[in-house]
Amino acid sequence: MQKTGLVIEKLIKWFVYGMLFLTIFTVVIALFSNETKGEAGIGSFDSQSMNENWLLERNGESSFISLPQSVNTDKGEVLIINNTLPSDLSDGCSLLTRASMADLYIYINGELREQYATESIDNMSYYIPSAYIVTELSEEDSGAEIMIKIRAKAHTVLNEVQISKGNNVWFRIIQNSLPVNAVVLVVILLGIILVIVSGVMQRISENARMTFFLGIFMIDLGIWVLSESNLRQLVFAKPSLSQYFAYWSVELMGAFACMYFDEVQHKKHHKSYVIVELLISIQLLINVALHFTGIAEFYKTLMISHIWLGIGVLTATINIVNDIRSKSITQYLVTALGMAGFLVMAVFELVGFYITRFHVFGIFACSGLVILAVATVVQVLIDQMREAKERHNKQTQMIVNTIETVAMAIDAKDEYTGGHSERVGQYAAILARGMAADYDFSEEDILRIHYIGILHDIGKIGVADTVLNKPGRLTESEFSLMKKHVEIGSEMLEGMNESISGLVDGIRYHHERFDGKGYPEGLSDTEIPLVARILCLADCYDAMTSNRIYRKRLTDEEVRAEFIRCSGTQFDPALTEIFIRLLDSGEMHPYTVEGMATVENGTVLKSGVLESRIQEMTRSQDTVVNHPEHVRMLCFIMKLKEKKKEHMDVFIVSLRDDEMPSDVENCSAVENMIKSHMRMKDVSIECNDSMKIIALFEKTDEEIECFEKDLNAQSAYVSFEHI
Repeated sequence: MQKTGLVIEKLIKWFVYGMLFLTIFTVVIALFSNETKGEAGIGSFDSQSMNENWLLERNGESSFISLPQSVNTDKGEVLIINNTLPSDLSDGCSLLTRASMADLYIYINGELREQYATESIDNMSYYIPSAYIVTELSEEDSGAEIMIKIRAKAHTVLNEVQISKGNNVWFRIIQNSLPVNAVVLVVILLGIILVIVSGVMQRISENARMTFFLGIFMIDLGIWVLSESNLRQLVFAKPSLSQYFAYWSVELMGAFACMYFDEVQHKKHHKSYVIVELLISIQLLINVALHFTGIAEFYKTLMISHIWLGIGVLTATINIVNDIRSKSITQYLVTALGMAGFLVMAVFELVGFYITRFHVFGIFACSGLVILAVATVVQVLIDQMREAKERHNKQTQMIVNTIETVAMAIDAKDEYTGGHSERVGQYAAILARGMAADYDFSEEDILRIHYIGILHDIGKIGVADTVLNKPGRLTESEFSLMKKHVEIGSEMLEGMNESISGLVDGIRYHHERFDGKGYPEGLSDTEIPLVARILCLADCYDAMTSNRIYRKRLTDEEVRAEFIRCSGTQFDPALTEIFIRLLDSGEMHPYTVEGMATVENGTVLKSGVLESRIQEMTRSQDTVVNHPEHVRMLCFIMKLKEKKKEHMDVFIVSLRDDEMPSDVENCSAVENMIKSHMRMKDVSIECNDSMKIIALFEKTDEEIECFEKDLNAQSAYVSFEHI
């Protein structure tokens, strides 16, 4: 049934994918197919070209030309072109041509019908913006003479002439300009969205400023493209104002691009970008002053602004190359590709502006900006995922550190267990990995079981030391108190169960037995949660392979035999089989040497050696440890230092029974000698009247050698062991 369900799901997915592809294919056909037979009629938008047989009069000379035509002219030079209107005009016809930064006058039979000139518009600059001029015609104008006079101000373009019914003359212009204008509107809208998003991101992401400057950059470039669009007369109610915002926006682009690139490159090249931004700002301020004082209009200073824009492009290119050399580009590789694409398109836009007078503004700039925006969004997503992963790793590491610290605190309370909780976590993880194939465990599941293993005995914090560390057999009432540690622990960490799934089950039930004779609830078989059955094996394995106060560790053969004996009674038989297989393969091995705690490379910890010595003394009953809690605290401190890999030297100093403590004077001398070598961070513990444990931290080899020399000098009264 399950396989059938998976097959059905796959069929559904492939069906909807196929229908989506068919939908897109149908859209393409609908957009570009020329077969319209039987479709609903939309009428004609055709216009009639009137581009042939124009008589050009210039400087007293005449010649016939075709339109459009680019002509080199002097400033103020007047060009006149003449022709005859078609003989089949009707009322409602329109004639359209374009003035390219020139004064333009249209005469029909000698009568001025339309004009677009500096003097005809209030507050218009000398370099008048390019615009389309529409002249209304009637049936009476059929066959009439038409004269178009152009007063040149810059390089002159004699544009084509179109005639059609009504405003159909605009249709081809709108149709040709629609793609770039649609793109620029999307660019502006995306820019506004990015600015808004950057405000939301400001407190949660370091990419907020980058997103903000990209949004501003897109808005500014979009305004520039709209200001230079062939449709600006249809977009703006007062298109003459474009003479201002067209120049301002193009000059601002360089500054916003530098601000954006500076953020992308994490301010690594901050000074170079600030210099370019400052120069662009000064240049713009000067240009505004020159224009409104009448000294030099924007058009005349535009080339200087383009030079600074080019310098900005060059600066960004050099910085990208430097980042490639230093390999720091990997921090923003996707955005760098977008930046490179945009810079190439920006160069094409500038070249197109100066090379061809028929250049359509914004095609390259918008294309480059779309590339840059897509690359930036992808980079932001990558950065956000990386930041989220880093935050998750940091949070996980904090949890791990907290868990390990709590585990060490538990072990410090339980007398001389030598890292029991941490080892149980390791053994549980090894077992879980061995179970992964059969029980479908992921790496996350294995790590989770490891953490639960570390925390399995946390409830011992609530058990009295007299019960927890009693060397002999517990009474019935004491054992009932000991058993409560699983309930105490599960209630303590109940709130963390959502963060670490199975945590409470592992803590509460790891002392349950497969035969139902465990505690706290007497669960049996698979009633016991799987994680608890895993921990039961790991917990017992460490108990068998570690030295305890009442016994030395079991041999490997004894350990294996014990697991086989208890399979099906104390332990889950299926898990026991896997456990024994891991033992036999060597994948499961004790993190102890002769029952003493070790690090991963097998080196015995000094804290483990000290614990072992104290355990030996306790088992032999020749020496009484008067203050075991002090020794446990020292072992805990030593474990913390070992975890940080801090150097320490530990000495067990014993007074000779035949000389001490009767010779009080010599005893005092030994005491003073020991104190002379100790500093504030060092520790001295009296186990009993005839034994001291000295822990010296961060001492040099020379200082330790001197201490041993002084101890040897007192060899008549003391003996010592250097751990």
